[in-house]
Amino acid sequence: MVTTWTLRPAVVSDANRLAVLATQVWTHTYCKQGINQDIADYVLSSLTPAAFLAMLNQPQLRLSVVEQDGFLLAYALMDTASSTGLNMADCSQPAYGVELATLYVQAHAAGQGIGSALLRHAEQLAASQQARLWLKVNAENNQAIRFYEKHAYQRLGDWYFELGEGRYLNYLMGQ
Repeated sequence: MVTTWTLRPAVVSDANRLAVLATQVWTHTYCKQGINQDIADYVLSSLTPAAFLAMLNQPQLRLSVVEQDGFLLAYALMDTASSTGLNMADCSQPAYGVELATLYVQAHAAGQGIGSALLRHAEQLAASQQARLWLKVNAENNQAIRFYEKHAYQRLGDWYFELGEGRYLNYLMGQ
């Protein structure tokens, strides 16, 4: 039996599953040394059902999920009112005006084209807004960097994610 997945807009009833999915992927990706207080505080305040419900109520945000047989496998969060803040010299191109704020795929679902489908979906959203898509990726997340480079994204600049006393280098990337 062949099982397929579906990409669709997130709905209010997805909030609990989105919070668990986000927590699982975020901690799996970034908590290589374990869980300290800063990480616990961040997860318990930022990756909650209430946070996802708030996102669903913000008109500039678009939240899409990939679901298979009633199970969420991935999601993408796009911000249509975000800018890189970089001064881009090429005025013949649309501005980087839509941010792919999050693209999370569960590890066991990687390699099925889910991340690529979500990325294409985000690019289509940006194009519909006469904008280009941009994103931030942790400089140590080599798997994600390779994924974006495979899709013709390149480093545009740097940004730092601050968590407690720590500052973590992220690359700004776009096509």
